[in-house]
Amino acid sequence: MSDMKVHTDNIDEVIDRWFENADPGDWVGVFENHDLGHYDIGRRFGAVYGAEQWDAAVIGRTNGPDNAETGLGWRYLLVAKCRTAAEAKEAMVDR
Repeated sequence: MSDMKVHTDNIDEVIDRWFENADPGDWVGVFENHDLGHYDIGRRFGAVYGAEQWDAAVIGRTNGPDNAETGLGWRYLLVAKCRTAAEAKEAMVDR
């Protein structure tokens, strides 16, 4: 499992690369910052996961990973589970 920050200027390229290099069954989880008091509320990022993590990830309940780019994972909730690049690109767009 790995995660990368997706910049809006290259989002399509990054997501395409994720899926080009994916193992069978890999998917992208899209997380959104839901911390009402945080300056970056609504920010979304994607993380690549293996097939074995699909069932454990629950939309609206699974927290994002803690890392240097996003900070504390509890701020972020899973908003989409994507098996294709097209799904991931659509989910990364702020609603």
